[in-house]
Amino acid sequence: MKILKYLTVILAAALAATGCYDDKGSYYTGSWTDIAAVEGMSIPGIGTNYYLNLVEEETLSLNPTVRFKPGVDESLFTYDWVMGGDTIASGLKLNWTVMRTNKMEFNQSGQTSFWLAINNKKSGENWRYYLQNDAGNLLKVTIAQVMAPKVGVFVYEKEDGSVEWGSVKGANAATPEAFTTLYTDIFAHYNAPSRMEGSVVGTAYDGSQLIVYTNQGPDHGAMVQTSEASTNPLGLSIGTVSNLVFDGVPEAGINGQSFYKGNMQEMLVGNSLFIGPTNNVYQMILSDAIPTQDGVVQIMGANPYANLMHFSVQRMPSGELWYYRYDSNRGYLRQILPDENGTVLKADRIIGVFRQPTFIDKQIKMFVAVKAGAAYQLHTYTYEQKTSGSDIITYVDKKDITSWAGGMSDDCTMFTNGIEVPLNYLYIAKGRDLWRTSYESQADPQVVKSFPAPISDVEVVITSPNRIDVDTKELYTAVFTYDAGAKTSKMYVLDAKTDDLKAYSEVETAIPGKVVCFRANQ
Repeated sequence: MKILKYLTVILAAALAATGCYDDKGSYYTGSWTDIAAVEGMSIPGIGTNYYLNLVEEETLSLNPTVRFKPGVDESLFTYDWVMGGDTIASGLKLNWTVMRTNKMEFNQSGQTSFWLAINNKKSGENWRYYLQNDAGNLLKVTIAQVMAPKVGVFVYEKEDGSVEWGSVKGANAATPEAFTTLYTDIFAHYNAPSRMEGSVVGTAYDGSQLIVYTNQGPDHGAMVQTSEASTNPLGLSIGTVSNLVFDGVPEAGINGQSFYKGNMQEMLVGNSLFIGPTNNVYQMILSDAIPTQDGVVQIMGANPYANLMHFSVQRMPSGELWYYRYDSNRGYLRQILPDENGTVLKADRIIGVFRQPTFIDKQIKMFVAVKAGAAYQLHTYTYEQKTSGSDIITYVDKKDITSWAGGMSDDCTMFTNGIEVPLNYLYIAKGRDLWRTSYESQADPQVVKSFPAPISDVEVVITSPNRIDVDTKELYTAVFTYDAGAKTSKMYVLDAKTDDLKAYSEVETAIPGKVVCFRANQ
């Protein structure tokens, strides 16, 4: 960690007697009665600069001396260091790890004031000593935040029932070998004592803002600022889901939510599905809003997401499965997902949805894995999306996959690569293992990589998922595992295009909870 040790020189006191700090009360406005001077509050090299630029995680150290007039009882005085209205330390010697807090107040240019508060416990006098430049001007302070997610964000559930988010730092999303720095518990850091609570049911992230949806009221999650380029500081909670999305409390629990950049976003409130475009990072669903579709119990979109030929599947109370999508010109489109007899496919649960990863938009394959009774089945189709009329969906085959991956389970994750690879990989994340087969041959999957703890989340990251073409590249696959004993998660960054799943990096930082979602900067 970089340490900024500021040597000190004797200065004439630059003292002010106005305002208050951190609710500590009023300030005496008369002349000094006991203090002769404050020494040792200079920063070498500041010159005539008007600003002191600090960086989070560096250390600001000052060790001034307060000279009193003869006969003054020095034990009557206490000292506080105040940054932007927030008391960052008490005592005369300062060694502060720079970190912006939710109590600090900054102007629109991101500047604030910094002072030493000198308090006379007996008389009630409270004085401020401000830092100055060599010309005698009071310094303004800026704090550069380092937690900004240059690579992506992850959301995790903690043992105490709270929900948190973290940031993956890196200079370039296309160099996953450098994903080595994680920041955690950012919501608490900037918003305590407020917190998000419940189980995560969805997220939306556009690079500037992250919104986390949970199943627990009254807040049902929150939206936070994730970029420094805003009037809102990084990490600040902008509002709760209940207030921003529903302008109150939702009429039923949130059972699902998805955000497909450049395509659609959706939310399942009770059994009512609401679908809209992604012009904003969240939907507005007021009390009188009409659902896009009623009677829906489960939704799942093709994994990984790419806007070209994207589709989702919904399950109704009867078990019927329907194919649906959103078109910017035509709106919500829906039709049955047929079974081998041409009637509507029925199942007890949707297990996985994926498609042939390609930039071609004519007659490609799509796959829907379901649970029906005690059996697991993989249904294969071809489909073509039309600009008018119904999409063309053709049933191809059904395969029993009950014994796949050592015995399929409801909580496995099925996904393909983000781009087409020669061996047409289909992955299944289950327990501690990544299994792989080909979505073409559908032979029994084999374990290709095992981890020390069970997998809790997998995300395939491609360039610009909202603009798929021949130049689209798969950057990496992020895998998170959760150790229930240690109650921590770990991040692995892999190349899922390779035969041996080459590891780009293994991040050593332990995440204090179970990661349930990763969203990349794309």
